[in-house]
Amino acid sequence: MRPGDILGAFTGDGGLTREQVGKINVGVVVSHVALERHVAYEALQRVADHGIKTKRFRMHIISR
Repeated sequence: MRPGDILGAFTGDGGLTREQVGKINVGVVVSHVALERHVAYEALQRVADHGIKTKRFRMHIISR
């Protein structure tokens, strides 16, 4: 999975703009994506329903 794949999922199926997506850290097992708080939950639900590159993933919101 590349950062561009994740960005494409959030800006396409997720309905976000590029400005609403922050830093994307891709790891071997887990990836982290910074999203604006007021759109994070809804975008996460949309992307979880469609998947990324036809694959399903577990997604969670971690808030600070």
